Amino acid sequence: MAETEEPAAAGGCAEVRTVLLGQTGSGRSSVGNTILGRDAFWTDVSPLSVTARCQRAGGVVEGRRLEVIDTPGFFNTCLSPDEVRTELSRCVNLAEPGPHVFLLVLRPCRQTHEQRSGLDWFSTVFGPQFLRYTIILITWGDTLRAKPAEDFLKESEELWEFVCRCTGGYHVFDNTRGHEERSQVTELMKRIDVLIQHNEGTYYTSDMLLRAETAIRHIQRRILGEEEDEELQKTEERAGQDEEEARKRAERLFWNELVTAMGHGAIEASGVLEKGKGKGKKVKAVQRAVAIASTPLSLTTAAKVMGGAIREGTKILYKHKKTLLQ
Repeated sequence: MAETEEPAAAGGCAEVRTVLLGQTGSGRSSVGNTILGRDAFWTDVSPLSVTARCQRAGGVVEGRRLEVIDTPGFFNTCLSPDEVRTELSRCVNLAEPGPHVFLLVLRPCRQTHEQRSGLDWFSTVFGPQFLRYTIILITWGDTLRAKPAEDFLKESEELWEFVCRCTGGYHVFDNTRGHEERSQVTELMKRIDVLIQHNEGTYYTSDMLLRAETAIRHIQRRILGEEEDEELQKTEERAGQDEEEARKRAERLFWNELVTAMGHGAIEASGVLEKGKGKGKKVKAVQRAVAIASTPLSLTTAAKVMGGAIREGTKILYKHKKTLLQ
């Protein structure tokens, strides 16, 4: 759906479509009731989101038709990821053909990492066009007392940067005022009109949400692909390490076998060992080895020793020739 302009009435569009967003406890439903001047949405003090599904209510405000869509506090619900995506689509569809403004409701309190991440979450799931149609609405403005709202926002560099990216800026609302006190609603509607005029009467569309969802799926697939590639690389590295260890182990065994065989061949060729078994044979072999070691070898004996070592060593080389040629 392309962006569409609507016929303007005195002071703004003939109809204004608004979506309330925010975390649980931020005061979304109370804001909706105050704007409409009646108890259109259920409110309660609870650690969990009272609004489990998107709800729509409307009325005449400042002489114009106003549609307000309240949404769940997406971070404190029992909704599954699929249900969250469904409700996101519903909030845009309930404001068909699309909302003119998102009121991102924020309660003035110490901003945690989770709360700051929540703001980025909305801009991610709704896509890059979201901030163009967004106003930050600070609720429970009475708790700020003498502190200017801008000073509160600037206490967090990340929060202030996010607010500056919102085309509609920020507005302060006091939830404690009754429905009869309409001045703050009038001021809010003026700010909404300024935003609508800045956007030339266009609105956020379901196509924009679809493009955002497509971009998220693309990033997820890319991340999963990178994770799979990384896991494959790790597996290959582990296999390479195992192969290297096996090669080194086989190499050590080969050299040990070769040296042992050559030593055995050299001893046999020297005449130290005699055929047969028995304690006497071993004693004589030791005596002869000592005698040979204590006197210079003749050329004949040396040749025999070398020949025996080479003969037995050759057998080992032939035995492992396949491995050596790899």
